[in-house]
Amino acid sequence: MKRFRLNSAGVLKVKNGERLLTLNDFESSEILATMPEGQVILVGDADKTFTVQAIVGRQNKGFAWIIFDDLTQIWSEDYLVDLLEEAVKKRQDLIEDPLTNGYRLFNGEGDGVGGITIDYYDGFIQINWYSKGAYCYRTWWLQALNVIGIHVKGIYETKRYSVGSDDSAIAHTWGIEAPKPLVISEAGRKYAIYLGESWMTGVFFDQREVRNFIQTQVHEGRVLNLFSYTGAFSIAASLGGAKHVVSVDVAKRTLEWTQENFELNGLNNKEDHHEIRIIDVFDYLDYASKQSLRFDWVICDPPSFARTKTSTFQALNDYPTLAKKLFALTKVGGFCVLSTNHSGYTKEQFTKDMNQIGQGKFQLIQSFGLPSDFPNSKDPQSAYLKVLVYYRAR
Repeated sequence: MKRFRLNSAGVLKVKNGERLLTLNDFESSEILATMPEGQVILVGDADKTFTVQAIVGRQNKGFAWIIFDDLTQIWSEDYLVDLLEEAVKKRQDLIEDPLTNGYRLFNGEGDGVGGITIDYYDGFIQINWYSKGAYCYRTWWLQALNVIGIHVKGIYETKRYSVGSDDSAIAHTWGIEAPKPLVISEAGRKYAIYLGESWMTGVFFDQREVRNFIQTQVHEGRVLNLFSYTGAFSIAASLGGAKHVVSVDVAKRTLEWTQENFELNGLNNKEDHHEIRIIDVFDYLDYASKQSLRFDWVICDPPSFARTKTSTFQALNDYPTLAKKLFALTKVGGFCVLSTNHSGYTKEQFTKDMNQIGQGKFQLIQSFGLPSDFPNSKDPQSAYLKVLVYYRAR
């Protein structure tokens, strides 16, 4: 097997423990550029002080994922079984939790192999393929899922890479189809899940600990949930005792889906308790400012990039401006929860920016990263979630 040499930048990445390589990490990329997806290659430094094994799997700027740090291990179906069994062991607390039946079962590079994640929804599996290289071993993964002791009723698959016109990006591929909605439980909260329609199924598991925190801390008061999607944070706040919750999102389906989640949880969905505003978040912020509205809790979980008819948001450039508006809507004695999933916005820079804006009035009292079912590698994009909780002191 031919060995490909890394340049100094690539060598440094490997020594730092990163798993994702780009073509720019190699001394010469001409031969590599035509390498087939799923090919196992040997990679090392010019002095031959180390050799690692990697799988070609083009993903955004990425080219290949390191799978082994030496030559003693063999890439095989048995190895994937071992990885999945280890992933299951790490998640026993979630698996055995009687109040939770939805979680991330396998988290790509954090669990040993990049290019794939697997989510579990009360017996139904959704496999997310991020590269053709990972998909090349689809049969191995499906066989492995059948022998690890997890009860599987049905499997859905989403291809997050470019597919041809004759290929389906989202499909039910095995077992029975999930009901619509499929109702899952998270710490006792009920959420409506729709599999097979979009890669976004109704709830983001990576925010579980933040929802738990909000439910235990809100108690009373007014809550504003921005970029609310299906109202997952709104449900947590309402179950925690919030008197009034406002959910804001520009997506039209937000209204029906959020109402459905409130009904599933037996919550009063009358306007005196909960408002659902289908409007551009930035337009709502302008409205709230003009009306001098103030909230005990302001929760904001924007996408890394968003564009509507009236606004464009890029987290790396625009979050500080957004945060100023959010802080202004937070009552004295209230809390502001700021979240970003932009992998390029480091926790250090995000915290520095938010501290600078809140200086003199706001105190950082809590922070969250990814939960235990989202283990990460040393790659910068792996630990993408940063959540900061601020208290307004004056």
